[in-house]
Amino acid sequence: MRDYDIDAELPRLQVFEGVVTRHLLDEINAAIDASRETWRPADGRRATQAAQHFADMLRQNEGFQLAERQACEISRRWARKAGWELNGEPPLCVLRCVNSGLPAQSHLRHYDSHILTLLIPLQEAQATRENGDLIIYRRQRHAVTVMSNIVAKIGLILLRNLPFVIRRAQTFRHLAEHQCDRIACVPGNVYAFNGFITLHANLHAEAGERRSLIVHYYDPGLTAGLSAVPRAWRALRDRLLDAFQHTRPRA
Repeated sequence: MRDYDIDAELPRLQVFEGVVTRHLLDEINAAIDASRETWRPADGRRATQAAQHFADMLRQNEGFQLAERQACEISRRWARKAGWELNGEPPLCVLRCVNSGLPAQSHLRHYDSHILTLLIPLQEAQATRENGDLIIYRRQRHAVTVMSNIVAKIGLILLRNLPFVIRRAQTFRHLAEHQCDRIACVPGNVYAFNGFITLHANLHAEAGERRSLIVHYYDPGLTAGLSAVPRAWRALRDRLLDAFQHTRPRA
């Protein structure tokens, strides 16, 4: 089975500052506020039409257009040098809102199924020891095959099932050992990184709510279909929930 050469140069993290206006952030957050309490399940992650709509709103902003175009071009160039075969699937948009009641969604180290991840912070949590900041590991993986990718994902899934206190202790130990960095994600900025080769996670949000829009691009297809099943289930679940919410009688 082929080992892909993914040593081609790629910035570990790109930060595009001030590309999302305060007015647009307020508009998106107001739309979230209008339906936040009705979300089921309340895990804070919904790959829905709402997330796609918010991404389309961002693309009406010239600053975001330029940031997205540059990040995509760099990622495509990297993929070509590395020998990846990219499909023509549209970007996957996910809305992620986490608070103190969702510890199960924090300290979950993982690799993405897609090459490029754009993280767009929408709202900061309160300034505490843990405010939902992004954790990015310094050492990136190199030779990847379908089998090694699946084995890595299974191993990380097992680790993600550890109790919250253990997962959190691991994160802060890794920070102290300089294995990873804490990235303070500021609303208005856009953060781009290669989530396929970069292990990453998020801190817990102890107070308030951290909101982010995440857009994934370029799935190289090295999951043997394992990602497609839960992704399709989440999309179907969210469409049904959205339809139910639209048909509920209002008080």
